[in-house]
Amino acid sequence: MQRRMTRREVMGAGVLLAGGVCGCRVAENSGAPRATCCDTPELEPASVTFGPGGLTIDLLKAPSLRAVGGAAYFVHPDKSPQLIVVHAGKHRYCVLSRLCTHGGQVVAYNHRRGVLQCCNYNHSIFDLDGRVWKGPAEKPLISYPVVLVEDALVVYL
Repeated sequence: MQRRMTRREVMGAGVLLAGGVCGCRVAENSGAPRATCCDTPELEPASVTFGPGGLTIDLLKAPSLRAVGGAAYFVHPDKSPQLIVVHAGKHRYCVLSRLCTHGGQVVAYNHRRGVLQCCNYNHSIFDLDGRVWKGPAEKPLISYPVVLVEDALVVYL
């Protein structure tokens, strides 16, 4: 005789299935959650220098940004804001706030989809200009002007 699943068991299986399909939040050895579908590395610290009104990223010292589709985040302990940098096209770089406008969680670059995705549950999704593609976020990410000068990016903050 077959046993029928209860409503609670069906709902629980659905939650497990949804989490298993996305897999964006898994534990590392440190116990801290991290994104697996949109993991973005830290920008090489030696590539960044600060100047009046902004920062400069030396692309020769930033292998994470060399290839189109590359991305990296930048956090300075004494300066703000937290940034994410995406090499979006041959001569196109996008620099945006790294914090989701919904709950303040970090966003990461999802290379497969070409979007910025919140690493928190119920992922808000943003295009590379910062516009909201999918909520719950309602406000866009802050986008910063960036200019490519030879082998360097100048970001105006």
